[in-house]
Amino acid sequence: MGHESCGAVDAATKVVTENATFPGSIGPMVEPIIPAVLSARDEPGDLLDNSVRANVRRVVRQLRSQTDPIMLDPQRNGRLWVVGAYYHLDTGAVDFFDLPEGAE
Repeated sequence: MGHESCGAVDAATKVVTENATFPGSIGPMVEPIIPAVLSARDEPGDLLDNSVRANVRRVVRQLRSQTDPIMLDPQRNGRLWVVGAYYHLDTGAVDFFDLPEGAE
């Protein structure tokens, strides 16, 4: 689940759009998010929100296909769904937008 106004994703957008650098452990923390920002930068709308959603899709894809068998086997058997979601801080609403095949 990603959330509105995510600081880590915002930092990654600044790396992409402003060539920003960050001290200490912030740089390595945002590095895996950069591909999500790059994939979202040409989408219409707000870059930060689009990047948060793209990052959720990236993590969901990884959890559905490249994670430990303790998570993969239950997914294959239909006992576990990995679902992507976006949390709106202002309203508390959750948008479930990346559902596995067969989910309703």
